[in-house]
Amino acid sequence: VRAQTSVKLVEFDLPTVSNIFPAQQLRHHNGIYYISKSWMTTKEPLNIWSKNSFTVEGIWEHLNVTKDQSDYLWYSTRIYVSDSDILFWEENDVHPKLTVDGVRDILRVFVNGQLIGNVVGHWIKVVQTLQFLPGYNDLTLLTQTVGLQNYGAFLEKDGAGIRGTIKITGFENGDLDLSKSSWTYQVGLQGELLRFYSEENENSEWVELTPDALPSTFTWYKAYFDVPGGIDPVALDLKSMGKGQAWVNGHHIGRYWTRVSPKSGCEQVCDYRGAYDSDKCLINCGKPTQTLYHVPRSWLRASNNLLVILEETGGNPFEISVKLHSSSLICAQVSESNYPHLQKLVHADLIGEEVSENNMIPELHLHCQEGHTISSITFASFGTPGGSCQNFSRGNCHAPSSMSMVSKACQGKRSCSIKISNTVFGDDPCPGVMKTLSVEARCTSPLSDDGFFQEAVSSF
Repeated sequence: VRAQTSVKLVEFDLPTVSNIFPAQQLRHHNGIYYISKSWMTTKEPLNIWSKNSFTVEGIWEHLNVTKDQSDYLWYSTRIYVSDSDILFWEENDVHPKLTVDGVRDILRVFVNGQLIGNVVGHWIKVVQTLQFLPGYNDLTLLTQTVGLQNYGAFLEKDGAGIRGTIKITGFENGDLDLSKSSWTYQVGLQGELLRFYSEENENSEWVELTPDALPSTFTWYKAYFDVPGGIDPVALDLKSMGKGQAWVNGHHIGRYWTRVSPKSGCEQVCDYRGAYDSDKCLINCGKPTQTLYHVPRSWLRASNNLLVILEETGGNPFEISVKLHSSSLICAQVSESNYPHLQKLVHADLIGEEVSENNMIPELHLHCQEGHTISSITFASFGTPGGSCQNFSRGNCHAPSSMSMVSKACQGKRSCSIKISNTVFGDDPCPGVMKTLSVEARCTSPLSDDGFFQEAVSSF
């Protein structure tokens, strides 16, 4: 495709934001604009919660039960523990353990409504220590999907949830096999069914969240915020949260998970050619896989926007912030050996004409997003330039007019195009050598000096 995209966070000074925010609804601290200082919260039940649940014998496959209605599936059963069982464990200094042959993607284990363990993986074996009380104990399992496989052999047979034997070990009389036991199933969360995220929701009991509240699992949060002015895209920074989902004005903006990627595996030089696998061209090793989540401006109002968060693992909503993000740095690189612009070929075909020799010349195109123009050309070289975006360098062959010609064609415009031809840059700087044009430019808008934190995206 001859296209790459890199992302860089750029922090600007913050002298004032009076021209961006119509009201002082965002909490400003250390140069960061937090969504709100006032949050409401409500808890999600951690067990079977609806009359729509059903009870059957055995463990059923996750996807066949949920039928894409929800990421979540509850399994619940009751375990009787006698006084002699407790005495046996105490005398032998052992604990009962839940063992599951295979789990995909996430398993959360609850005993009597308390979360005691989490497992994440692709059909991995689970061994989880349990803590029981004398008498009947509720053992509740929650399986979750984190996306569906969409390629590979027999993907439709891979499934999700629990697979194989499930049992509890450590009893004096032997293992307790739960594979054929009676299990009660519940699809989804109560907050999903009652639409806690809806602006018209009246079905939940929200209470005020105090700033010193401890992080809580499976908790709903909501707050209202104003949207920054202008036309730059808006994003929520959720790095203070763990894992969950988010809605703005009733619209689902997606699932978030601030999971840190492995520290090793990234390559300084990346080449997408050849066979593809998931470990190819990794970036941002040792950092969260994603923290910024885009919110379309068409979903936003000038003020009083509702943000609802479902947090599964525990986070701090008071530190959720809003950021603008725009393509302030754009790059392009086109060689004489590249194909001409597809639009030229399509246009000639539509009007029934032969493609002219002039239309067969490759072109380099630069394009700023709406409301931005090319303010400066920071690098331009026609010849044999090296490097990549933000790290271009001149080669042994370089046309002296490169910078002036590109600046003349592009500066002050939202978009521009330049033919990859010796005639554009004057004399051939190196006859007989295949030449390339590399360009790096900056896009700015009338609000570029607003002092707001922005995500600068360099596209190459």
